[in-house]
Amino acid sequence: MVTEPAVSVAVSVVITGSSRGIGLGLAREFLRRGHGVMISGRSQAGCDEVADELRKTFTGGRVEAQACDVTDIDSVRELWDAASAAFGRVDYWINNAGRNNPKATLDEIDWAETEATIDTNLLGVIRGSIVAYRGMLRQGSGWIFNMEGFGSEGMIGLEQVPYGVSKYGVRYVTKALARTASATPVRVGYLSPGIVTTEMAVPRAERRDEFFERNRRVLNILADHVETVTPWLVERMLKAQKNGATIRWMGFGRAAGRFVLSLARKRHVIEEAMRRLDSPHAGENQDNPQAGENESR
Repeated sequence: MVTEPAVSVAVSVVITGSSRGIGLGLAREFLRRGHGVMISGRSQAGCDEVADELRKTFTGGRVEAQACDVTDIDSVRELWDAASAAFGRVDYWINNAGRNNPKATLDEIDWAETEATIDTNLLGVIRGSIVAYRGMLRQGSGWIFNMEGFGSEGMIGLEQVPYGVSKYGVRYVTKALARTASATPVRVGYLSPGIVTTEMAVPRAERRDEFFERNRRVLNILADHVETVTPWLVERMLKAQKNGATIRWMGFGRAAGRFVLSLARKRHVIEEAMRRLDSPHAGENQDNPQAGENESR
């Protein structure tokens, strides 16, 4: 929770689902550069714990924590209000909170899982975008970045339909919002980190199934660790100027190069991620499944 009055920071950043995964990685990179960050996740205790750890590591920026359930519009509004009270304004709002569906065909997935995935990934982005857009219009400026993922470009995965549908929708929403914002001081961008070795791409040992093993070779070629991707993403978000900016880590050229290089040199990022997850300390600061672990972008 906010414990101090508004203070001046270089820029202020709200990241939904930032108590772990790539959301936490983005938070660390903004803090490393001396900016202010609002950590969010569904558990206030979990957010507070993460914020306390970040304060010990980064002394140049400022960290605050506010619980937020992106499936609840009032909770999203409270996140905006908390960040505004802490920092005086919100310069960057990153809609990152997401979840994946169990790997199965659409007819085999429980309805509750389908509904929760689309509610979190798509409606959650819409809620966050609306709240941030209205707030930024009032304050006179600001950037909204929406996380894309597998399905954003129309790819079809028969065992990832709810997730893919939600990310296809995020592309539509972001495009529409960018056009809406074109004559305003608010700017909207697309954020695409590629495949990142969070638990959504690399499950814990008890959840590693046939789908994971079948895709392991390709994951080793295309995936990257959070700490590899996030500095690149943050630098480009901070430098972005044009409304509708697309910040994409794994474009066609880089992906093609990876496949060519794989003929001569094998990467082992998945095995490295598995060792991390299987270590005795892997469960620390993991507060909920909506904590911003976005899978293949």
